[in-house]
Amino acid sequence: MKQHNIFLAISLITIVAISSIGLINNKDEKAHDRVKYINSSAKIISYSDFNNLDTTAELIIKGTKDRVIETILDKDSMGDVISYGTKSAIKVNKVFKTNNENITEDSEIVIQENGATEKTEDGIAIYGIEGYQLMNENEEYLLFLDKSLTDPNIYFVKGVYYGKVPLEEPNKSKIQNNNEANSFDLQYQGEPTDKLKQIFKDALNKYGDK
Repeated sequence: MKQHNIFLAISLITIVAISSIGLINNKDEKAHDRVKYINSSAKIISYSDFNNLDTTAELIIKGTKDRVIETILDKDSMGDVISYGTKSAIKVNKVFKTNNENITEDSEIVIQENGATEKTEDGIAIYGIEGYQLMNENEEYLLFLDKSLTDPNIYFVKGVYYGKVPLEEPNKSKIQNNNEANSFDLQYQGEPTDKLKQIFKDALNKYGDK
């Protein structure tokens, strides 16, 4: 009888241990699924209307994000991220405006995006300047760009997020035809303004179907 009780006790301990491991693993899986958005404030160039954006852009293209070349995460001595960016390779599908003869259809350019992602112990951290969200790989965008002041081979999206217009459906149709387009449709993590919606709509009306 004593041996039987000992066996039951060992069995219960084993079950509790297995259950605990299951709970820990489940907790870890949930932690890795968590997404945290971290927006940074910055002084950005704002555009009063689409014409202002259109006429000042050095490069206007339709392009598809092919891949991430480099994720830039600069940290302080405490391990906190103090600056960030993502160098992305963009396949050029159509050129509307350029002063660089090497930028043609099917060529590739590098854009340093105003955001980054990082895997952490708590899940995934998504960084963005003033609500900028990274372009999705294999999706096409209408892009209004300027060259980097320090590296002529790298381009930046004008106005942090003004110059990145989604072309994939259904976002494109919602922006063009629906005044209720929200931040999800604009691929922008923030409160969309009527001005931003109108600029995107005007941009699509001029270049979206070309």
